[in-house]
Order: sequence, then structure tokens, then C-alpha cells
Amino acid sequence: MRDSSNLVPGGESFKRAFTLIELLVVISIIALLIGILLPALGAARKTAQSAACLSNLRSSGQGVAIYATDNRDWLPGPNSSGAHLNDNTYDNGEENGSSAALQNFDWISPAMGSLIGLSDDADERLKDIFLNNFRCPSNDVTYDFQFGGGTAGDLVTNSYSAMTPFMASREFFVDQGRSWVLAVVDMPDQYDARLDLVGSATEKVWAMDGSRYVDASNGEISFNAFPKQKDGGNFASWGPGLSRLVRNGNPYKRENETQIKNSEIHAYRHNGALNASFLDGHASSMQVEESQKIHHYFPGGSIVKNTSQLLDQDVENGDIIR
Repeated sequence: MRDSSNLVPGGESFKRAFTLIELLVVISIIALLIGILLPALGAARKTAQSAACLSNLRSSGQGVAIYATDNRDWLPGPNSSGAHLNDNTYDNGEENGSSAALQNFDWISPAMGSLIGLSDDADERLKDIFLNNFRCPSNDVTYDFQFGGGTAGDLVTNSYSAMTPFMASREFFVDQGRSWVLAVVDMPDQYDARLDLVGSATEKVWAMDGSRYVDASNGEISFNAFPKQKDGGNFASWGPGLSRLVRNGNPYKRENETQIKNSEIHAYRHNGALNASFLDGHASSMQVEESQKIHHYFPGGSIVKNTSQLLDQDVENGDIIR
């Protein structure tokens, strides 16, 4: 017997359409599912970005270890790979090709330039470093201006800073008028930029998230084009261990809400954590409290002189850093 429930008068069949209420219900369910899934997708994306960042840092740490092995334990920096720039003579990167330091504190070109085939041309190599090979996927901050005039264009800020205290001799910092740092944490007299003098390499940070020349109050960041630098240039910083002492050019300051917001953009960008590479070649993430431990950033045998200038709550004046 034929079912007549779907027949209209005249015997023609029809299909029942959605009512407006049913359509709204379906749209609401879809919107709810999207609302549930989007945070999970966002979290997965951030996790993937952090993993890629850690891979960058791990590779760079291994490159520095190889550099030290090939150069009798010397680390790249102003007393070694960048020494020729300290007398204001600059060869525009032509002398040593892709391994030539762009600034006296440029550690990436000497350690990684030839290993991964960075450009021999200085300008192109700078773009390779900042935009491609050593760019943290979470970093999309461009420079606001160029120090000393000019413009850095659309150049994304350098993603990683090496730790200045490991990159030069104690004498270098004295000569450059940086004794104010040594009044807080005094490095051993005999310290030079050598892997065998840093102490426990598993605990010593070589590089981490963060760009120098960030104004701690308003977050503006500048590019410095001068090849000779006193304590870091675009490639290195004093790190979060001295974030209370170092007032300018510091992406790690977190003493008020504005500075915390800026630090989460420029340094603590992985869900409030810092990614770092260590001098034994491994890389890991550090939460804020751990990132402020002063022993990560100064060679073993250094003496803590003024804890009032440190955020590390676990040290006292006179403590010897392991």
C-alpha cells in the first residue's frame, strides 16, 4: 500500500524543508563546536611554534659547540670571531664569506654560516638570519626605527640573543666601561670567552628568545647597524638575570604590567616561557622564575656582589656561582 504521508493534494510528492528554528539550532551547534575547537587548535599551533623555535635553538647550540671544538674551545664573539671589527675596520663580510661576523658580537655567522650555507653577501645573510633560518615562528615583530638614523624597513627583529657575559673576556667589559655589571656579579679575573672556562655547560645558557634594544617602558625596538658594539649589538644581551639592573635595550623586564606585556611579546612569547639553548648543546623552555637564576648567565667562579640588583631570590652576597 502506497504511503500517502508525503503527498500533496493532486498526488504529487514533496520533501519537508528545515524550519527557521531548526536552521538556527544547527548554526548554533556549529558555532559551539567551532568555539570549542578553536582554542585547542590555537594551543596546538603555539605548541608547534615553540617546538620549531626549540629546534632552531638546539641547532644553533650545536653549531656553537662545533665552532668551539674547531677553535680550541674559543666561543664566537668580540675576542675571537669578531675581533677584527673592534678597531673599526669593516670588510662588509667579504673576508670570510658566510662566516664573517656582521657585528663583533655576531655569533650566528661564524658558528653557522658555512654549515647551513648562509649567503656570502652581508645584506643577504642578515635577511637569512633574521627572516628565515633563525626566526622564531612566534616572532613577527618588526623594528620601529634604526639607531643612528636610517630605517630597517620590514626586517623582523632578531629572534635570539646570546648571553653577553660568555662572549668576551672580563677585561673586555672593563675596557668598554661595563664595570657596573661586575659590581653586581664579578666574573673571574682569568675569564675569557672559552667553553672550558664557563663552568657547568649543562646549566649555562648560550642563547634564548629575545631581541636587544627594546625600550622596556613602551616596547619600541630599534635596529643597530654599527659593526662595533660594546656589549651585544643586535646579537646578544645581558639576559633576564640582570633584568632589574639593565634599564634599556632589555626585553626581559617584568617589574610592572607594561613591561610584562612587552616581555611576553619580545621574549617570554611561548605561553609565558622562554626557550633557550645551553652550552652543552641541548635546548629547553624555562619559566620566569627559573629564567632569572643568575648562575645561568655568568661563568662558574663568578661572585655575587649586590643582590639588590637581582631578581634571583636564591642567592646572597658573596655566593660563588657554580
